[in-house]
Amino acid sequence: MGAATRRSVMRAALGLGAVSLVGLAGCTQPPSRPAFPDLRFSHKPPFLFRARRVDVRSQYRRPGRPPNVEHLMPLAPDRAAGLWAEDRLQANGEGEAIVRFTVHDASVVETRLTVERGVRGLLKTEQAESYYAQLEATLELVDDMTGVSLGEANAKVWRSQTVPEDATINEREETWFALVETLIGAFDTTLTAQILAHLTPHLVSSPDMQWMPPKS
Repeated sequence: MGAATRRSVMRAALGLGAVSLVGLAGCTQPPSRPAFPDLRFSHKPPFLFRARRVDVRSQYRRPGRPPNVEHLMPLAPDRAAGLWAEDRLQANGEGEAIVRFTVHDASVVETRLTVERGVRGLLKTEQAESYYAQLEATLELVDDMTGVSLGEANAKVWRSQTVPEDATINEREETWFALVETLIGAFDTTLTAQILAHLTPHLVSSPDMQWMPPKS
């Protein structure tokens, strides 16, 4: 039935909307799905650490079932976090330390909202679902020989967004993408501040530093 929703059909049947039932009956091809880009941070200078390598890992496992919806999204938070690490974390290949980036939580949970039923409910469009997204990760400098942590920075951010009851599949995916875009932007800001506050001695250079003294 294309982009039409059950609500629009019911409105048309009751004479409450301008949707043509004849037109709906002849609409058989669904709208093409929008193309979504990866959210990259290559436009920002990377953090260069005095370390042997960068290790990116995730402890979060997508449940793949309601109320979680990450597996349905065009870009899930754990994927966005991995792209962030790929663009913003670098090692100069020196020393025995490892830059370890670990994602702990990258969930998006759907909550059904109460909407008014009956004819009165058809006269208005209400918010039908709420999506709560959370991203938590730790960035550590770890001695590769002993496993001892030399310092760490943490970030935990969350954002939420609702969608109306007449949203199409494409509109829902656009909302999901915008939600993750906002989430990863907040994550970048938060973890950047934490890195500068707690890991500066391990940096060769960073976006907010013009010069770093040589390692003694």
